[in-house]
Amino acid sequence: MEAVKAEGLTRSYGGHVVVDGVDLDVRRGQILGFVGPNGAGKTTTWSMLTGLVEPTKGSVRLLGRPLDINDTELKQQLGIVPDHSDLFESLTGEELLLSYARIYGLDRGDAGQRTDEALAVFDLEGAAKRPITTYSHGMKKKIRLAAATLHGPRALFLDEPFEGMDALSARTVISILQQMAEQNGTAVFLTSHMLDYVERVSTHLAVIKSGKILLSCSQAEFRELPAIKGEDGAGRLESLILSLSARERFSGLSWIGGRA
Repeated sequence: MEAVKAEGLTRSYGGHVVVDGVDLDVRRGQILGFVGPNGAGKTTTWSMLTGLVEPTKGSVRLLGRPLDINDTELKQQLGIVPDHSDLFESLTGEELLLSYARIYGLDRGDAGQRTDEALAVFDLEGAAKRPITTYSHGMKKKIRLAAATLHGPRALFLDEPFEGMDALSARTVISILQQMAEQNGTAVFLTSHMLDYVERVSTHLAVIKSGKILLSCSQAEFRELPAIKGEDGAGRLESLILSLSARERFSGLSWIGGRA
């Protein structure tokens, strides 16, 4: 079943085209890793799919209905975690999750149970009673993700979900996303520069450069592509993104190892 559908998605700023006619199709149970070099149009595309930025041209459908930021019923079926967003940082982590759970319509009992479980799974139990203002960047990322998944969304949008997380936390997030996709049929759209994690978690991949989609395929199809060589120790996806970089790559700094 269609979950995220974009057709001819375009965004221009002052005559400069940032995203140029992007078509995307993410179905229930799929995890799409949306990657590309810096400035490729990833976050702008993500922002148009979530209603944070209005397209110059093109259309977006979520869960079979046109994207409308005033559609409350649709919004309650989505989970959205921007790279950076304001939190009610005077609240404790526990208070924030309980508040989100009630906003999503969960009764008091379910809200408490899901809050306790989320705090445990995301390793935030020890910080549950602390104001969020005291949290590290990685902890804030985890509490945002916990809040966005409390209601079991049918579509989940993540921008840089692994940034600032240690390896164990990132592995936990990967497991949760896979569980949501496989058991709940949640469609996940994520952007990230942490390409090893993207390659591990994604069922499908799309690569964007200069606002245009260069590659869109399943993970199985990606593995069948000819190996990209020349980057020692780099994964296949990282090597692909490096090969797309237009700027020259230097091997070092001129003043390192020499005399000033």
